[in-house]
Amino acid sequence: MAARARPPIPHSGTLPLDRLLSLIENLALWLACAALLAMGAIVTGSALGRTMFNAPIPDDLLMVGLLMVCVIILPLAYVERGDGHIAVTVVTDRLPARVRHALSALGRCLFGAFIGTMGWMLALKVPKEMAGGLYYDGRLEIPTWPMKAIFAFGAAVFLIRLAVNVVRDLRVAAGHVPPPDAGGTAPH
Repeated sequence: MAARARPPIPHSGTLPLDRLLSLIENLALWLACAALLAMGAIVTGSALGRTMFNAPIPDDLLMVGLLMVCVIILPLAYVERGDGHIAVTVVTDRLPARVRHALSALGRCLFGAFIGTMGWMLALKVPKEMAGGLYYDGRLEIPTWPMKAIFAFGAAVFLIRLAVNVVRDLRVAAGHVPPPDAGGTAPH
């Protein structure tokens, strides 16, 4: 009786939904890059305005702080797609691949619970803050809800990518598919 070959784990871009998720992740990454550039422009413009005209950009520190939300949350799913999060694997590198993937799935679930809870709590606040017209104190009266909505969106995209990776890890841990890291490297 001949052994049947196991189907390969779909890599990013092979399934239509995965291609869509990858597109959303890439767009979120570019939005984070744009936010980082905007932060630099605001800081530079404010410093130049303060030095040359004795008039900094109003609410510059608030805007930079709010844009930091984009820079932090939006690239998370993109980084997760490439298994790029920091992982300390001193002990787990010595474990069998199936155990490493089971531990990786557990770690992803814990991290997802943490980020998901924050995203959910902020998402619940958005409609109330929109209806109430809440804004930050300052000359520009910047509304409070947009960055909370962006955080909730970034967390949702991250959780979807995390779920895809948890399913992959659990399939490997259960022995349904061969580990993609057959060379001995641990998943991150």
